[in-house]
Formats: sequence, C-alpha cells, structure tokens
Amino acid sequence: MSNWGNEDDSNLDTNNANSGPKALRDAYEAQKQKTQELESALASVQTQLRSQAVNATLSELGIPTTAAEQYTGEADPTKVREWATTMQTIFGGGSGAVAPAPNPVDVTPALDPSVQAQYENLNNAGQQGSPLGNAEAALGRINDATDLAGLMAAWQQLK
Repeated sequence: MSNWGNEDDSNLDTNNANSGPKALRDAYEAQKQKTQELESALASVQTQLRSQAVNATLSELGIPTTAAEQYTGEADPTKVREWATTMQTIFGGGSGAVAPAPNPVDVTPALDPSVQAQYENLNNAGQQGSPLGNAEAALGRINDATDLAGLMAAWQQLK
C-alpha cells in the first residue's frame, strides 16, 4: 500500500506535547494549575454557602445546627424543612409523635406543713415590703451615717 510518497518521511504525524515551543507548554501548565485552584476554591465556596443555607433553615426550625452534618440533599429550604419534619417524626420530636407518659414519682414534702407555712409567710413578707424592725432600722441608720456625729447618734438609738 502506498502513502503517496510519504513512506520515508518519519516526521509526519508526530504531534506530541514535546513538539511545541517550551514557552507555550509552560503557559498551558500554569493555566491548567490556575484552573484547578479556581475550581477547588469555587467548590469550597459552594460548600460553605450550602452549609450556611442548611444551618439557617435548621435554626429557624429550632433544630441544632449539628444536624446539618446528617443532611445530604440540596440546600433548598423547602427540602431541608421536609427532611427535618421527616426526621422529627421518625425520632419523636415532631408533631406526629406522642410523648411517653412520665413515670409516677412519690413526692413527699421536704418540710413539715407548719414549717412550710412559716417559710411561705417569710417569703411573702419580704416580697410585700414589710416594715423594718427597730434593730434593722437602727443598723440602716448606722450604714447611712456620713460623719462621726451621725454615727454616734445612730449608735445611741440602737441601745
């Protein structure tokens, strides 16, 4: 078979990477490296934006944002809400779940009823602003004294 006179030409069809100018090969490699860096940076930004969108939707629903690690779907808020509702229903946190009845506990009062009544009277007296006794009023005057004469007068009333 004939190659039309090109049988002896060994330089035909040898277009490999080494046949071009070195400057173009270097520029191509540099551009390829930049493209890879930009693609990885873009992927990182997209991951952060997806994470922020999912976290925002979960926090609106009152769900801890640590649950976002378990979500693998799209960052669409409606899909995140559907997923969260499904998970709440499955694990008992949603409106479809019924809370178990609490176990009955024997509650015995810690104080005697008479001591409890005295304690309640004491609390009510403090909240209602009961008047001070003589000793409390005198100690208040001692604390309010600004000079030696006022202090001596307050001590005299304390006796």
